[in-house]
Amino acid sequence: MLRNFKPEEFKGGIQSWGIVQDDRELLYIANNFGLLEFDGATWSLHSPKRGTKVRSVLVGANDRIYVGCQADFGYFEPDPRGLLQYFSLADSLPQKYRNFDEVWRIYEQGGTTYFFTFKNIYAYRPGKPVQVIAPAHPLEFSFQVNKELYSLVWGKGLSLLENHRLRLLPSGEFFAHRQIASILPYDKTRLIIFTIKDGVYLYDQHAVTPFRLAEDPLYDGLIINQALLLRDGTFALATQNKGLVLMDARGKVLLNTTLREGLLDNTVHSIYQDTQDNLWLGMNNGISMVELSSPFSRLDGTMGLSGTGYAALQRGNALYLGTNSGLFRSDVALARKSFLPVPHSTGQVYHLNQIGSHTLLGHHNGPYVLREGQASLVIPESGAWEFVPVPNHPDKVMVGTYKGICLFDVTADGLAFRKQYKGLEESSRVLEFDKNGELWMAHGYKGLFRIKFDPSYEHIVGVKFYNSRHGLPSDQLVNMEKIRNELIFPALYGVYRFDQGKDRFVLDPQYSALFAPDEHIIEMEEDVQGTIYFISNQRVGKIQFDQFGKPTLEDRLFQNLREQLNDDLSFIQVLDLNNVLFGAKEGFIHYNAGKAKRLVPFHTRLAQVLSIAQEADSLLLSGRRLDKATHTELPYAFNSLRFVYAASFYEKPEKTQFQYFLENFDSRWSEWTTKTEKEYTNLPEGKYVFKVRARNIYGQVSEARPFAFVVEPPFYRSSWAYALYTLLGLLLLGAAFYQVDKRFKTEKRKILLEKERKLGQKEIEIRQITNQSEQEIDRLRNEKFQAELDHKNRELTYSTIHLINKNELLNSVKLELQEILKNGGRTAPQEELKKIIRSIDQNITSEVDWKQFELHFNHVHGDFIHRLQEHYPDLTPQEIKLSTYLRLNLTTKDIAQLLNISVRGVEISRYRLRKRLHLDRSDNLTDFMLKF
Repeated sequence: MLRNFKPEEFKGGIQSWGIVQDDRELLYIANNFGLLEFDGATWSLHSPKRGTKVRSVLVGANDRIYVGCQADFGYFEPDPRGLLQYFSLADSLPQKYRNFDEVWRIYEQGGTTYFFTFKNIYAYRPGKPVQVIAPAHPLEFSFQVNKELYSLVWGKGLSLLENHRLRLLPSGEFFAHRQIASILPYDKTRLIIFTIKDGVYLYDQHAVTPFRLAEDPLYDGLIINQALLLRDGTFALATQNKGLVLMDARGKVLLNTTLREGLLDNTVHSIYQDTQDNLWLGMNNGISMVELSSPFSRLDGTMGLSGTGYAALQRGNALYLGTNSGLFRSDVALARKSFLPVPHSTGQVYHLNQIGSHTLLGHHNGPYVLREGQASLVIPESGAWEFVPVPNHPDKVMVGTYKGICLFDVTADGLAFRKQYKGLEESSRVLEFDKNGELWMAHGYKGLFRIKFDPSYEHIVGVKFYNSRHGLPSDQLVNMEKIRNELIFPALYGVYRFDQGKDRFVLDPQYSALFAPDEHIIEMEEDVQGTIYFISNQRVGKIQFDQFGKPTLEDRLFQNLREQLNDDLSFIQVLDLNNVLFGAKEGFIHYNAGKAKRLVPFHTRLAQVLSIAQEADSLLLSGRRLDKATHTELPYAFNSLRFVYAASFYEKPEKTQFQYFLENFDSRWSEWTTKTEKEYTNLPEGKYVFKVRARNIYGQVSEARPFAFVVEPPFYRSSWAYALYTLLGLLLLGAAFYQVDKRFKTEKRKILLEKERKLGQKEIEIRQITNQSEQEIDRLRNEKFQAELDHKNRELTYSTIHLINKNELLNSVKLELQEILKNGGRTAPQEELKKIIRSIDQNITSEVDWKQFELHFNHVHGDFIHRLQEHYPDLTPQEIKLSTYLRLNLTTKDIAQLLNISVRGVEISRYRLRKRLHLDRSDNLTDFMLKF
């Protein structure tokens, strides 16, 4: 597995010359554009002052990163905010030593940092001037091995740096004109020396002997730029023309990764193994990372294999792989796997099987057999899925096809078609015989078929169909696997067995307990030791059994596979105990079960803390300064923050997930997310601890990285403000006491001075009080009098109303007298009666009574009549009277008697009054008068 980083991604130059890692597991890379920094999430570029190319890099003490550049060398050091700042050491050199080209190597030894150029060696101890070691002859590359510094003096030989002098080693002159790429320890007494293009040698401090490389054409014309001893004892070679080469201690090639296998190009300038055993390559056109520790590798188009992986079979050293493009073959004995297409096999290869001496292909065009390295079609049957040997009949094989099941005879030449069975015309992709010799066929969308044959397998004697009515959870997605020589049936969820006695399917408790209730097992495959590899709709993994048969499921190492696998026809093939193939969307994924993955702890790093309270973000802390921050105090103006973080895990870093928690603000840890930053706005003043942790693709969780900080309150709520408030309060209190005391003394003097005056005025005040009391008594009397007057006025009003009501009686009398006159009589009495009637009319129409009533009515009802006349000056006297009677809430009959008109006349008068007052039909006339 490898990952490429192109210059467009890390925003640097195309070439990288040196790679190192610090104690935080951050990577630093010497690049054409400057010093690259990578924390697993973000690339950063730091340029020297002159913007020159960086050729070498070393992580030193005291948070310094030393770099060697073109005509310059120095170090980067974090400023107060944690940003790396460059300081040149070459600028302090005397002018005669200042003229050099490039610094290709930097080593630290005994507290001194050495910068190697092709002309001089510069030694630097912090706080002291740079010392210059000027050899008499030009230098080539220099090396550090077992705490010793070696340098190749051109024309002289390999020399050792001792006491700031170069001493020619015994037999060192052998390399006087041979350029050395690397010197590494080989065993306890010998060094292995890789030259650039003159071979490999062993050196025991006395003699040089050639190192015998295995016979391999790969070594022909090999140009080595750098060699590295890996932790497993193998050697990694960064070559100029053949990519990455791994060889063992005997010189055998173990791996060769080139442009064909996915590298950016074939030129590797530098090489470095990180703490997680990943191999970083400084390429000629980018940076590559090879996951050496991964037990997984790809077999895909880089090896000549095309298409989606469907089938696999190993026969001796020949590895056959079937894809949707055809059948491909490779020799597993070769270090560099290369696949070639098998002639006449173009098309979808579903299945591969070895029956006897024959290699059989289940193909879209029908069954094929391999003959003399070519695929030969047996019969043009439409689509052959699978080959299943007939139990106890080695000369017979069942073939599942698109249209049912066929029987073939196994002959010396291959296969011979025998017959197509009638009675089952279903597509038969999954076939398997049980212990009773009955054939089961699993149909992915219908269910299961149990097929019985006659003893000679000439005819189908019975077919029984099983689905959800027979114990299965559904009719769809029912699969079939043969594990430990027994059939099991993974269904939509759960794993089932067939109960012969009940003729039903029952849940298998052992296997079902290993998986989630909603997990669907798609594919299972068993190796010879009983380990079961599986693919489900949720994960990929393996099940192992201990000596007591207790199963254990392991899926951590496989978590990165699920999305890469073939999701059409899932496939697993166990080649042997250590080699398992998974069908992938592009080719296959090879799992080396014998290669243990070293899952080392990794770290989560808080990279930056920024204030986002202003329009432009402001960096508060980063890098080393942030790592060392213990109790950071932030002003209230910086109470909106962004935290940027990363994890030092470099396998699929884009899939690393993070979880954060802010103590005293968040109630719990957040959900896992791939985002590498978190913002908090408007934090109240107080103490906080921001924590972040990471989870990699293997499910490992890093230790939480804490950052404690305090958001100070605003000035008006700060301790200084409260102290100032207290001081001002005390001052104000003192001033108040002083003023009170001063006023008390002043008032005391005034009291003494005015005491006599007040005593003199006391009689006056008493008299004034007496007068006021008398006035108050008069006022109360007047009020009482007025109240009595008002009461009498009200009584008078009521009396007047009663007097007016006499009209009713008088009218009655009048009517009776008129009746008498109408009936006739003497003249004198008639005259007397008429006189009485005229007197009654005068009494009825007396305006004096009305005026008296109007006066008292206005007094009682707040001058009602006058207010009404002011608002409605067009009202007639008759309408004024009607309004007053309505104000008194009299009935229509009472009003008719008072106005000396009929009830009908009152209704007409009410109608005319409404029009005068401009009232709507919905308005009540009486309510209007009562509220006016």
